[in-house]
Amino acid sequence: MDKTLKISVTCPFCAFKMAVPATQDDPGKKKQTKCPKCHKAFQFTVPATLASKFESDATKIGDSSGEFSLLLETIANPFTEHQSFELTSEYYTLGRKNNGGPEHRPDVEVATTDKMMSRIHAAIARKGKTGFILKDLTSKNGVFLNDERLEDDEEMYLNDGDTFRLGQTQFRVSIVERVN
Repeated sequence: MDKTLKISVTCPFCAFKMAVPATQDDPGKKKQTKCPKCHKAFQFTVPATLASKFESDATKIGDSSGEFSLLLETIANPFTEHQSFELTSEYYTLGRKNNGGPEHRPDVEVATTDKMMSRIHAAIARKGKTGFILKDLTSKNGVFLNDERLEDDEEMYLNDGDTFRLGQTQFRVSIVERVN
Protein backbone atom coordinates (compact mmCIF):
# COMPACT_ATOMS: atom_id res chain seq x y z
CA MET A 1 0.00 0.00 0.00
CA ASP A 2 1.29 3.46 -0.90
CA LYS A 3 2.20 5.81 1.91
CA THR A 4 0.00 8.91 2.09
CA LEU A 5 0.71 12.15 3.90
CA LYS A 6 -1.59 15.10 4.38
CA ILE A 7 -0.11 18.50 3.67
CA SER A 8 -1.29 21.90 4.79
CA VAL A 9 -2.74 24.08 2.00
CA THR A 10 -4.15 27.60 2.34
CA CYS A 11 -7.17 28.64 0.29
CA PRO A 12 -6.18 31.64 -1.88
CA PHE A 13 -9.71 33.07 -1.63
CA CYS A 14 -10.48 32.99 2.12
CA ALA A 15 -7.08 32.01 3.68
CA PHE A 16 -8.60 28.90 5.32
CA LYS A 17 -5.93 26.27 6.09
CA MET A 18 -6.85 22.72 5.25
CA ALA A 19 -5.19 19.34 5.03
CA VAL A 20 -5.11 17.56 1.68
CA PRO A 21 -3.72 14.09 0.93
CA ALA A 22 -0.54 13.61 -1.08
CA THR A 23 0.94 10.35 -2.31
CA GLN A 24 4.53 9.57 -3.25
CA ASP A 25 3.67 10.28 -6.91
CA ASP A 26 2.42 13.83 -6.17
CA PRO A 27 5.52 15.95 -5.28
CA GLY A 28 6.01 18.71 -7.87
CA LYS A 29 2.59 18.10 -9.47
CA LYS A 30 -0.42 20.40 -9.60
CA LYS A 31 -3.54 19.20 -7.80
CA GLN A 32 -7.00 20.65 -7.47
CA THR A 33 -9.13 20.86 -4.34
CA LYS A 34 -12.21 22.65 -3.08
CA CYS A 35 -12.19 24.80 0.04
CA PRO A 36 -14.59 23.43 2.70
CA LYS A 37 -15.16 26.97 4.01
CA CYS A 38 -15.82 29.14 0.92
CA HIS A 39 -16.52 26.20 -1.46
CA LYS A 40 -14.30 27.60 -4.23
CA ALA A 41 -12.09 25.27 -6.26
CA PHE A 42 -8.40 26.08 -6.72
CA GLN A 43 -5.14 24.51 -7.84
CA PHE A 44 -1.96 24.14 -5.79
CA THR A 45 1.40 22.53 -6.39
CA VAL A 46 2.53 19.78 -4.05
CA PRO A 47 6.00 20.84 -2.79
CA ALA A 48 8.77 18.94 -4.57
CA THR A 49 10.60 18.69 -1.22
CA LEU A 50 7.87 16.35 0.00
CA ALA A 51 9.41 13.56 -2.09
CA SER A 52 12.14 13.02 0.49
CA LYS A 53 9.51 12.56 3.23
CA PHE A 54 8.26 9.36 1.61
CA GLU A 55 11.77 7.87 1.63
CA SER A 56 13.01 9.57 4.79
CA ASP A 57 14.19 7.66 7.82
CA ALA A 58 13.26 10.59 10.05
CA THR A 59 14.12 10.39 13.70
CA LYS A 60 10.73 10.41 15.43
CA ILE A 61 10.80 12.51 18.59
CA GLY A 62 8.02 12.39 21.18
CA ASP A 63 4.59 10.85 21.14
CA SER A 64 1.89 11.79 18.68
CA SER A 65 -0.25 14.47 20.29
CA GLY A 66 -2.28 15.60 17.30
CA GLU A 67 -3.13 14.93 13.72
CA PHE A 68 -0.29 16.94 12.23
CA SER A 69 3.46 16.61 12.56
CA LEU A 70 6.19 19.07 11.76
CA LEU A 71 9.00 17.59 9.69
CA LEU A 72 12.34 19.38 9.83
CA GLU A 73 15.13 18.60 7.42
CA THR A 74 18.59 20.14 7.68
CA ILE A 75 20.24 21.19 4.46
CA ALA A 76 23.73 19.72 4.61
CA ASN A 77 26.68 22.12 4.70
CA PRO A 78 30.29 22.02 5.98
CA PHE A 79 29.03 22.69 9.54
CA THR A 80 26.09 20.28 9.72
CA GLU A 81 25.28 16.88 8.25
CA HIS A 82 21.88 16.15 6.68
CA GLN A 83 19.34 15.18 9.31
CA SER A 84 15.57 14.87 9.43
CA PHE A 85 13.30 15.03 12.44
CA GLU A 86 9.58 14.39 12.87
CA LEU A 87 8.28 16.58 15.69
CA THR A 88 5.04 15.24 17.18
CA SER A 89 4.97 16.62 20.74
CA GLU A 90 4.08 20.01 22.18
CA TYR A 91 7.48 21.71 22.61
CA TYR A 92 11.04 21.33 21.32
CA THR A 93 14.31 23.12 21.85
CA LEU A 94 16.88 23.34 19.06
CA GLY A 95 20.59 23.91 19.47
CA ARG A 96 24.17 22.63 19.37
CA LYS A 97 24.94 19.13 20.65
CA ASN A 98 26.41 18.73 24.11
CA ASN A 99 29.56 16.64 23.66
CA GLY A 100 30.47 16.78 27.33
CA GLY A 101 31.43 13.16 27.90
CA PRO A 102 29.75 9.85 28.65
CA GLU A 103 27.47 11.16 31.41
CA HIS A 104 26.26 14.30 29.65
CA ARG A 105 22.51 14.78 29.36
CA PRO A 106 21.01 16.04 26.12
CA ASP A 107 19.48 19.44 26.73
CA VAL A 108 17.89 19.95 23.31
CA GLU A 109 15.60 17.67 21.34
CA VAL A 110 16.86 18.79 17.89
CA ALA A 111 20.65 18.98 17.95
CA THR A 112 23.33 19.68 15.33
CA THR A 113 27.11 20.08 15.37
CA ASP A 114 27.04 23.66 14.03
CA LYS A 115 29.44 25.70 16.21
CA MET A 116 27.72 28.97 15.19
CA MET A 117 24.54 27.72 16.86
CA SER A 118 23.92 28.48 20.53
CA ARG A 119 23.66 25.52 22.91
CA ILE A 120 19.97 26.33 23.35
CA HIS A 121 19.19 28.45 20.30
CA ALA A 122 15.45 28.33 19.52
CA ALA A 123 12.19 26.59 20.34
CA ILE A 124 9.27 25.23 18.37
CA ALA A 125 5.89 24.92 20.09
CA ARG A 126 2.64 23.42 18.87
CA LYS A 127 -0.34 25.80 18.69
CA GLY A 128 -3.59 23.92 18.22
CA LYS A 129 -3.78 20.89 15.92
CA THR A 130 -2.09 22.38 12.85
CA GLY A 131 -0.04 25.34 14.09
CA PHE A 132 3.63 25.50 15.05
CA ILE A 133 5.54 28.58 16.19
CA LEU A 134 9.27 29.29 16.10
CA LYS A 135 10.87 31.42 18.82
CA ASP A 136 14.41 32.74 19.30
CA LEU A 137 15.61 31.91 22.81
CA THR A 138 17.94 34.95 22.94
CA SER A 139 20.56 33.21 20.84
CA LYS A 140 23.87 34.90 20.02
CA ASN A 141 23.52 34.72 16.20
CA GLY A 142 19.75 35.02 15.85
CA VAL A 143 17.00 33.11 14.07
CA PHE A 144 16.19 33.88 10.43
CA LEU A 145 12.78 32.73 9.13
CA ASN A 146 12.60 32.98 5.33
CA ASP A 147 15.65 35.31 5.51
CA GLU A 148 13.96 37.70 8.00
CA ARG A 149 15.53 37.96 11.45
CA LEU A 150 13.23 37.33 14.42
CA GLU A 151 13.49 39.75 17.32
CA ASP A 152 14.33 38.37 20.78
CA ASP A 153 11.26 36.60 22.20
CA GLU A 154 9.36 37.12 18.91
CA GLU A 155 7.18 34.17 17.91
CA MET A 156 6.37 33.42 14.25
CA TYR A 157 4.09 30.75 12.81
CA LEU A 158 5.77 28.16 10.60
CA ASN A 159 4.12 27.27 7.30
CA ASP A 160 4.65 24.30 5.05
CA GLY A 161 7.63 25.07 2.79
CA ASP A 162 9.23 27.66 5.11
CA THR A 163 12.96 27.65 5.76
CA PHE A 164 14.76 28.99 8.80
CA ARG A 165 18.42 29.34 9.76
CA LEU A 166 20.10 28.86 13.12
CA GLY A 167 23.83 29.63 12.99
CA GLN A 168 25.03 28.19 9.66
CA THR A 169 22.32 25.51 9.56
CA GLN A 170 19.26 25.86 7.36
CA PHE A 171 16.11 23.88 8.16
CA ARG A 172 13.32 23.09 5.70
CA VAL A 173 9.78 22.82 7.16
CA SER A 174 7.00 20.44 6.10
CA ILE A 175 3.69 20.17 7.94
CA VAL A 176 2.08 16.80 7.31
CA GLU A 177 -0.50 14.37 8.61
CA ARG A 178 0.00 10.65 8.44
CA VAL A 179 -2.96 8.65 7.16
CA ASN A 180 -3.30 4.90 7.69
